[in-house]
Amino acid sequence: MRMVFFNTNSNYFDPKIVHIKTMPSWKEEWSRIANDFSQHEFFLAAMLPAMFLLDYENESIQKAANINYVELHGNGAAQIAQEILALNPDVAVAVSFWITPYDWLGLQDAMVAEILRERGVRTVSHSVQTQAICFDKFKTHIFLRENNFRCAPAVHVSYDLFWAERKKAEVRDNVYREFILREISKLNFPVIIKDTTGVSSYGMEVVRTLPAVRAYLESKKFNSDRLVEEFLEGIQFGTEIHTVLNSDGTVSPKVFPPLMYSVNQYGITSPKQSVKLGPLCLEKFKTQELSRELERLARLLQFEGIAQIDLVFHKGEWHIIEINPRMSGSSAAIALIKQKSLPQILTEFALGIYDARATDEAMKIAENPCGTNSQNFCDNDCCEKKSEADSGTKELRMEFPLYLNIKFPHLSEEQMRALFSLPFVKYLCQTKNDAARQFREMGFCEILFGGVFSPQELLEQLEEIKTRFPEVIEISFYETAKKMIRSEILIQ
Repeated sequence: MRMVFFNTNSNYFDPKIVHIKTMPSWKEEWSRIANDFSQHEFFLAAMLPAMFLLDYENESIQKAANINYVELHGNGAAQIAQEILALNPDVAVAVSFWITPYDWLGLQDAMVAEILRERGVRTVSHSVQTQAICFDKFKTHIFLRENNFRCAPAVHVSYDLFWAERKKAEVRDNVYREFILREISKLNFPVIIKDTTGVSSYGMEVVRTLPAVRAYLESKKFNSDRLVEEFLEGIQFGTEIHTVLNSDGTVSPKVFPPLMYSVNQYGITSPKQSVKLGPLCLEKFKTQELSRELERLARLLQFEGIAQIDLVFHKGEWHIIEINPRMSGSSAAIALIKQKSLPQILTEFALGIYDARATDEAMKIAENPCGTNSQNFCDNDCCEKKSEADSGTKELRMEFPLYLNIKFPHLSEEQMRALFSLPFVKYLCQTKNDAARQFREMGFCEILFGGVFSPQELLEQLEEIKTRFPEVIEISFYETAKKMIRSEILIQ
């Protein structure tokens, strides 16, 4: 079988300026899978940065001998589809990632997949309709409300109508503006103002009063449609749903336990500053209810492939913040939970051997006195086995092995290798932008470590990293991670 894994990019990208290095490398990971499935042909067709597919140094792609590499040239979905069709694929798998300022690469990949399907190629990709709903945050909000999912009350603000009098000289009073401000006044403050098409939390602002909202809308910051929604206080999480399309047209979703995200000083999860801890499967978080709701979400949206969901546990209930039908910053952690690599998961999608209805061996509980074999989460009290910590507090022994995702400033290759040599460090990904001027825009090294069932053991691993790399660890990230591990959620 000829399997093509593809992703695209809509932005100008200069590999001489932006550098991405991962450990283990994608060359190693994909080569291992191609060797394990040597009866098949593997094609990686992509446009740089080709996240999750390729490694490169400047303009030189690091190639494995048992993988076929194809550079896609872009210029629209139709042309990209023709480039992929020239490879005569039996199956094509979209490996969509994110880009700033618009999170629309999944939409482009879906259009490519739609054309491939019309030409008789089996694909693994979310539909164009699904991507369109999730690309526009206002459309997402409408979908969630209409289908009775919990989400924050919100008001959509049209930029053109809010400033209608600028284009219509005959307009004396802007009725739409008055209406919008009245609707916003009915929300519970504070509120979050967000771009309807922006990626992640970039550009979001927390605003605490109605006059402050009006000042924002009358400022230069307001230059396109916005969504003004209630700020829901609570612990923020994220998870993924892996979904296969069955031969009868139904979908079989697999929901993974959520990862807890840290927030910045404004209460927002920032992609460049967040620490992630998990997975957490605790009765207090109603994880079985979350699993059922996200399975319902996957079926309604007809997911096919990987989708990431941002969540907040607000006043004892789960609320959906955002839906991203693509790979995510949590994808590497989710793969570790499954004890698989991302290339292996994607290959199983391609081969149709990924059975979301079955319980993976990696998801079984190492010590489960209740003897249950849950497909998704276990909410039984016996799975919260408690052990006495040295401090005298009670530590929850986790159902799934815990991992921590933390960020370092830029590391040298020698430092990365030294860090990766630690047995509990599983994954590193460093992004460096030579053209950036602001510190956070220059990039960072993302580190994923853990694989233990005890928060105390995870804390000991964090302390070992701090001891071994005191010159490079960023204290703010270290303190945030330590606070999360020691939180009342895990220590009672």
